[in-house]
Amino acid sequence: METARVNDTEIAYEVIGHGEPLLLIHGSNLATGLVPIAGALADKEPPLQLVRYHRRGMGGSGGRTWPIPVRQQAADAIGLLDALGLPSAHVLGYSYGGVIALETALSSPTRVRSLTLLEPILAQVPSGPGFLAGMDPIVSLYDAGDMEGAVTATFAGMGGHRWPDLVAATGPGALERAVRDTELFYRDEFPVLKAWRLDAARAAAVKSPVLSVMGTRSGPFFDEGRQLLHRHFPQCVDVDIADANHLLNLQTPEPIAAAIADFLRQSVHVER
Repeated sequence: METARVNDTEIAYEVIGHGEPLLLIHGSNLATGLVPIAGALADKEPPLQLVRYHRRGMGGSGGRTWPIPVRQQAADAIGLLDALGLPSAHVLGYSYGGVIALETALSSPTRVRSLTLLEPILAQVPSGPGFLAGMDPIVSLYDAGDMEGAVTATFAGMGGHRWPDLVAATGPGALERAVRDTELFYRDEFPVLKAWRLDAARAAAVKSPVLSVMGTRSGPFFDEGRQLLHRHFPQCVDVDIADANHLLNLQTPEPIAAAIADFLRQSVHVER
């Protein structure tokens, strides 16, 4: 990957293909988590310029300090667009990356051509406290210094016994990176995530098309999150991915890529 100086931090990134720019913002625990979707998008129509990067503090990027506010993560996303000379881009965010994608659109609505959200973690929904409390055993493993145990509990809870294969498919050394990146999540990002809110006043300024992608086995927390998106973004459209849960980015990259391509063709009218 290449690096760019963004907000006084070295950010690792790669650009794949040519066409309308699509910025991919990965979730927590795995900086390479959107590699499968990027690969699946590379041969879809319309052609896209895929910009995949490692968020501040994760993977090959610098800035491994804390706290890292959501607004800083969003500023990094915009800063990377600036570094690449892109006045605007379509933006895709997964999980915590979906929260960052939302903050990017809320803080810089004219820079976001469209917004694709793969199960953002919206803690303000009714089942949010219960969902977050369910992570307490994993947080306890982190507090005890058992990073491998925290990684196993995090991914096995979503992907079952096949989770190491799914993670390993994102590239060499992915399992080791997952341990390192999970430490950052529970130390810094989890507390920040719990405090972030999607507010109506700022959401009203977002006029770009919005796509909500959700697995059919992801449960009520994410369904409530989708309902919240619809309340704030009446232009939001939905796609359900069969037999997938919150690890859908690794489980079903091809159907997700097909849904995104269709969304861009039909809703955003990207030139072919």
